[in-house]
Amino acid sequence: MSATASFEALTPTSFLLRSGRVYADRAAVIDGERRFTYAEFLDRCLRLGGALRNMGIPEGARVAVLAPNTHVLLESHYGVPFAGAVLVALNTRLTAGDLSYIVAHSGAQVLIYDYEFETVAREIAAQVGDGLRLVRAGRPDDSYEHLLSSSGPWHRAVADERGLLSINYTSGTTGKPKGVMYHHRGAYLQALAMAMETRLDCDSTFLWTLPMFHCNGWCFPWGVTAAGAVHLCLRKFDAGIVWKHLRESGVTHLNGAPTVLVMLAWHPDAARLARTVRVATGGAPPTPAILKRMAELGMDVTHLYGLTETFGPAVICEWRGEWSELTMEQQAQIKARQGVGNVISQQLRVVDAHGKDVAE
Repeated sequence: MSATASFEALTPTSFLLRSGRVYADRAAVIDGERRFTYAEFLDRCLRLGGALRNMGIPEGARVAVLAPNTHVLLESHYGVPFAGAVLVALNTRLTAGDLSYIVAHSGAQVLIYDYEFETVAREIAAQVGDGLRLVRAGRPDDSYEHLLSSSGPWHRAVADERGLLSINYTSGTTGKPKGVMYHHRGAYLQALAMAMETRLDCDSTFLWTLPMFHCNGWCFPWGVTAAGAVHLCLRKFDAGIVWKHLRESGVTHLNGAPTVLVMLAWHPDAARLARTVRVATGGAPPTPAILKRMAELGMDVTHLYGLTETFGPAVICEWRGEWSELTMEQQAQIKARQGVGNVISQQLRVVDAHGKDVAE
């Protein structure tokens, strides 16, 4: 058998092609009053691919998206690569000047933006020039919805799994924002790693507290779909709203920085949950006090760590069942560790400032 007959390029968009069939009638996306089944989610993403094609967007072109954690940014993680284009998810917290630099530097030809950012989008277009096409989204009467409704479903097969999928820009704290290129293969593998490491399945409900623009949401836009779980979108983080969802929406998973955990742990609405919620946190190690408090509330925290350059979390505190017999204080000390490489990572090296290996 030839290699071409037995080879399929890895791409995270294939997860939606599968879940759109396997879980066609089940909830895929909940965004305020809007709800889409997996069949509807797939259809919308394919139509986005068709819309970009009809706009004359060539293969490899960049499409920037400026939106909060809504169905629009989630759909862009599939529709843009379905068109053979490259996704540039923009940090909504940056200034119009920084965003203009990113749009120009990436060479984006289209800017899909949420209506909340109308003024910023116009400023970006003014600074970048006439070559940038604007598509407003987020409401039923916006141009984004008209484009989807007037376009047929279409997607371009991925020929090279190491081809460009997305570009993620750092915040530019030490200079101009810097772009990190993600390929299809890396995102595919990291999405599977995140689904496995956090134990997502088709009965899970993932609350989007982590920005999707940050390392493509640690590849969870694809990992949640791979598991056939529900994407519960959250336009803006508010600890009170999160607690409402935790009590009423069947949330099983959420991610966030330690500051998010602090806001949740000591919020006035905080109370022990009837079921365990899995929480992944990255960045600086959460303190034992935070971990202890979260456990008391029924939240099982896993510490992750990574970089934009590593598709998000590269290491994880891999929990062992026997550790659950330890005291809460001892468990908290272990959970504060960054851990070991995730299931798709190569063996980690700890090096000094000169690149020499040091004891782990």
